[in-house]
Amino acid sequence: MLSSKHSHHRGNSTLVLLAIIVTSVGGMGYYCYSLIQSAIEPKVIYSFQFGEAEVGRFMHTIRETGDIEAAENEEIKCEVRSPGGVEIITVVDEGEIVKKGDLLIELDTSTLDEQKQAQNILVNRALSTKTSANAALRQAEITKQEYTLGTFLQNEALMEANILIAKQMLANNQDTAAFSERLAAKGFVTQQQLAADRFAVKRASLELSLSETELKTLREITREKMLVGFDADIETRKAALEAENKNYAEELKKLEEINDMISKCTILAPQDGTVVHANYGDERGQQFTVEPGATVRERQTIIYLPDLSQLQVKTPIAEGKIASVREGMPVKIRVGALEDREFTGTVTSINRYAERQHWSQKIKRFATFIEIVGDSEGARVGLSADIEITVNRQNDRLQIPVQCLHEDNNQKFVLVKVPYDINNPLHGEELGEKHGDEENAFSIEAKMIDYEASNDKMLVLNDDENIEDGEQIVQNPRDYPDFLRRLVSNLRARTAMKRFSPNGDEVGQLSSEDVVKMNETLGYEGIANLEAVDLNSNNFISVDELSAFITKTQDLLIPLEDTTEVAAAGKEAKKTPEDEDAAYEKQAEEQVTKTMDEYDKNSDGTIDAEELTAAGPVGDFLKRADKNKDGKVTKKEMVAGTVQMLKAAASGATGGRPGGGRGM
Repeated sequence: MLSSKHSHHRGNSTLVLLAIIVTSVGGMGYYCYSLIQSAIEPKVIYSFQFGEAEVGRFMHTIRETGDIEAAENEEIKCEVRSPGGVEIITVVDEGEIVKKGDLLIELDTSTLDEQKQAQNILVNRALSTKTSANAALRQAEITKQEYTLGTFLQNEALMEANILIAKQMLANNQDTAAFSERLAAKGFVTQQQLAADRFAVKRASLELSLSETELKTLREITREKMLVGFDADIETRKAALEAENKNYAEELKKLEEINDMISKCTILAPQDGTVVHANYGDERGQQFTVEPGATVRERQTIIYLPDLSQLQVKTPIAEGKIASVREGMPVKIRVGALEDREFTGTVTSINRYAERQHWSQKIKRFATFIEIVGDSEGARVGLSADIEITVNRQNDRLQIPVQCLHEDNNQKFVLVKVPYDINNPLHGEELGEKHGDEENAFSIEAKMIDYEASNDKMLVLNDDENIEDGEQIVQNPRDYPDFLRRLVSNLRARTAMKRFSPNGDEVGQLSSEDVVKMNETLGYEGIANLEAVDLNSNNFISVDELSAFITKTQDLLIPLEDTTEVAAAGKEAKKTPEDEDAAYEKQAEEQVTKTMDEYDKNSDGTIDAEELTAAGPVGDFLKRADKNKDGKVTKKEMVAGTVQMLKAAASGATGGRPGGGRGM
């Protein structure tokens, strides 16, 4: 890209703020500024740097560094539970190639062996208690069976026999008593004998009744009582046995877990692979090295067994670039350790969340994974790699350097070098001016552009842009903000004039009728007061006057339907006084910040007496803002003066872009 420098002298237009302050303190009016700047501003040297618009191949790439790793890693972790961790006894050396089933790691089992011995005692004790509980239950069940099938039946049979005997005795006594009754009637038996026979009948009857009651009690009450007692005893023994069974199972489970932990202290390779130790270190200085004597905790990775047939590169990409990266994009991978050997890759995935980083790191990064495609021979896990992701690639596209671009209010501009034409008003002293020597005189013109792609160096212009191959573009337009501002404002004015003037002439003029039609097309009162914009009072607005209006109000004179942003702003047309004050303060803050950056040499937020003196005529104007007369000007004082000026200028015309520019 070509670059050249040219010098020219002209007045500096950095005194915009000075006119603001003068207006706020003296009421001189906004355009007294144009008279002041031409009279007292110091000269400035223009030193343009040029880049060339050229047609060629466009490449947008993202370059980062990363580490090679296996796409599929078998992680060998410690599975031993131990409150204080477990010590490594032996471990296979890093880089060693192992086969499935080979010994990788031996962990210390001494603590587990002691736990196993103690647990064996608890298991045996629980087994003994369980056996006793089982015997007690069986005994209770047998006792019930003994009663229901033995004791109860015996008692029942005995009572039934007693009843039979009592019945027989009663019958005998009744026969004897009846016989005695007949004999007593004939006088053969005494009354005492008769009474004794009668008593024997009663006694036999009572004995029979007693035997029958005993049998009924046995069957209906005693049996139920005994069964309830036996059942309660059985249930109690069952509960005790269940508790002992659970206790035994729990103790046995603990023993099995200890045995399992002991078995896991010997770790074998689950597959073929190359051993990679899971060493780590962090920004806080914490480090871990896999070696004999090191202590590992449960679920801590000790060894990686990468699948070397599937390699990838993990690279963290900054948040400002990650939006351009997509899965499937081609990648070039260079490995410095292999004499910059180049591999081919493809973006396979991008993490949705930023990587963990040190608190002092402000830029967030997102891990991006790139698969190494094709031959990966020589690539090894752990090697650093430089990656280059191809985001966009186009052939035969017109491009310009990114430094040439100037963006303002969602519009894009460049400054173009053109041959100087004394008859071209765009090349006058108030616009592009004359630069260079007489033989190679040139001027500068502003052009509006748009681009469809960019990288760190170049912009790809849209096919319909009015930039030609080989055209010289200013690369440092922001070095001269006033020069840039007036060219951009003039271009905007010519664009608006071409759109709204009766004959479509970009250097035409607008009458009051044209302004009314323009406001109707705009959808708002872009210019509400013709006289305020018509500086020469000829009842017409020229392109220069329109340019001054655009410079002051930043109203682009674009119809509301042409931009969603303006349409959205139109919804906020009715603002409260607080909203308007906030808008004035914001605009004033921006203007004052630029002035402070230029004249506050020690960056203490104040332009002191020494800095005011060094500023020359500019300093004299800045002193007007020193309200408290302390010999220095603060940013707050300048902002206050600027706000007053903006309000005074706005009071000259009530129209303006809704929520945006102001009319005059």
